[in-house]
Amino acid sequence: MQGAGLQSGATGRGRGDDTGPSVVPLRIESFELTALAFPLNPPFRAAIRRIDTVDILLIRIRAGNGLLGCGYAFAFGSGDLAPVFASANSLCASLVGEDASKTERLWARMMRSLALVGASGPTLSALSSIDIALWDLAGQACGRPVADMLGGARDAIPVYGSNGSLQLSVDELVAEAMGFARLGYSAYKFKVGGGLAQDLERLRTVREAVGPSFKLIVDGTQQWSPKEAIRVAHALAPYDLWWLEEPVNAQDIEGCAEVRRAVPMDIATGETNFGVAECARLLQRGAADILMPNLQRVGGITGWRKVAAMAELHRVPMASHVYGEIGVHLMCGVPNALTLEVVPWWPKLFNESLSIKDGMASPPSRPGLGLTLNSAIVEAHSVH
Repeated sequence: MQGAGLQSGATGRGRGDDTGPSVVPLRIESFELTALAFPLNPPFRAAIRRIDTVDILLIRIRAGNGLLGCGYAFAFGSGDLAPVFASANSLCASLVGEDASKTERLWARMMRSLALVGASGPTLSALSSIDIALWDLAGQACGRPVADMLGGARDAIPVYGSNGSLQLSVDELVAEAMGFARLGYSAYKFKVGGGLAQDLERLRTVREAVGPSFKLIVDGTQQWSPKEAIRVAHALAPYDLWWLEEPVNAQDIEGCAEVRRAVPMDIATGETNFGVAECARLLQRGAADILMPNLQRVGGITGWRKVAAMAELHRVPMASHVYGEIGVHLMCGVPNALTLEVVPWWPKLFNESLSIKDGMASPPSRPGLGLTLNSAIVEAHSVH
């Protein structure tokens, strides 16, 4: 992830020679996979799960003239991370010797190799983390940040604070929301799921504390049926939500579309849908006002930009989901980006922090992702 000079150098052949410049391939030389564990204290609690640890598969790919590209996938438990690790090991081995700058070609090749076992779940997470590392390498090789490679649509993107564990008391929830507001963030997202009466009390108290101009987001974490979601949404409506997130099971795309048609606030979804095709169905069925695919579940940066282009055609804005330091490149790269999620308890893998000023995040100007791994953190959290 460290910046480097141009890897693809032109060697002039003289005027009149129409063979063009010679381009040096960015050959993949080796790879390294490392499992990391980050225990959470206290655990994070949502309606359908409690998160005790964030487990990370870190992928480092070496290519060209000593360049190092990094990507990662996550899971909530070492058991869930194990199949991602195994898939990534197999996929990485198949790419040694290939040109890392050919991101689209290698993405298609990996997808074809998964045709029989299925490109979803652990296999897609593995592919996505490799794709992130390849984009990092490609950016370093051509001397450009990933945000510019994606189109450089803007220099900065508004951020919102995302936490609001059900573990928090009402007073703690208010303090957290006010903290994000003081930092200049545009909005705050928190979980619901303690029953309608409790959820309404928490939302009412936070709204009164932050005032009418600060945006609030409620995350349903897939807990309701469509009928229940519609009933809850109408009860929450007086508190002027920016959006209601994942109201129904992520696979119930038709049910989500039903909810969207029936409620007054925007519906955001997509973080737990897998692959470009599922995101296409969300758009085709009219299930989302805001699309927020997760980077590792949609096929990495290559898959994400395909979805962003489709969403633009449907006039649907894109929001990010975790992956803040990487997501800022995506959000600033495409024209239909809305806002960047910032999760304070998410593992910090890099020496560089997300650059936020006056509620706006800007991507690094260094080549690739512009990030360097914090070796002390990697060593302290590595597991077998």
